[in-house]
Amino acid sequence: MQDRMIDQFNLHLQNIKAVPGVENSVLVQRDGYPISSSGVWLSENEIFGLSSSAAAILSVAQRLHDDLSYVLIEGERSKFLLATLPRASNYFITVTTQSQSNLGALLLQLERAISHLDEALWNEQFIPPLRSFEKSERTQIRNAFNVREGPQRRWSTGTLNLTITENAAQQINAIVTDFLQALPSAQTGEVCLEGGYLIPTQRYNEGKRIRNSTLTYTLFDTSRKVAELVKRTRIMQVLCDCGANQHFIYRLAGGLFSTLIRKDSTRLGLLRLIIPNFIAEIELVLKQAPAAQKPTLDIDGILEAIAR
Repeated sequence: MQDRMIDQFNLHLQNIKAVPGVENSVLVQRDGYPISSSGVWLSENEIFGLSSSAAAILSVAQRLHDDLSYVLIEGERSKFLLATLPRASNYFITVTTQSQSNLGALLLQLERAISHLDEALWNEQFIPPLRSFEKSERTQIRNAFNVREGPQRRWSTGTLNLTITENAAQQINAIVTDFLQALPSAQTGEVCLEGGYLIPTQRYNEGKRIRNSTLTYTLFDTSRKVAELVKRTRIMQVLCDCGANQHFIYRLAGGLFSTLIRKDSTRLGLLRLIIPNFIAEIELVLKQAPAAQKPTLDIDGILEAIAR
């Protein structure tokens, strides 16, 4: 039964791979275990590395959006697409593509594959085989947990790299206000610095907005690390498709711009043209902000003081 299902999974993943620009497609368990794949891989570990990394991204995105459909990560040289299955929620599909791939054709083929895979995984109790390790691999894993004392270091605290004055905050607030007026379908417009520090531009639900800002930064930062690790590429934006809304997250010089936009008659291509104009204005303000002084934390000195 399982062999027949694996063949069926492979067929649908191959159909996704057939879309021009697609490099790899993988059916993954929620915990990061790859079930089936189609594409060109350098090694088995590369498949497991991509799958576990994608699972980490999806976990953060689903904490941010309960009704998540897919996450699109756009890098300078590659794109990553993570799509959930509606009913078989313990599985998802991850796809890597070239930067100039046909996104419309990919989403259309992905929708067909999701329909079949979701039906198959929902109706059948599918338990994938566990991964086995050779003795040398087990030894290598155990050795990776060995630790030794290293040289003394002085660690720098804090990720807040800019000092935002009241005047700068007012300028950013004015730009965000103009953005919300220019796009009536935009529900939010948030600017945060490195680490997820929210610049207050609106005065409602502040606690929820701070939480969402932190999760948004975590999602983008996790995506950034995965893209650099897997494809050696920087990412420019992350898009979460969730129910009636789309969540756009753009990289700024020193932070992020995030906006939640209702799906209406405004086309995705038009949004991609409008939003960067406002981002450029915000970046001009941030570039004029002075660098924050980063305090140093003497760990050894603190431990010696505690010991006394």
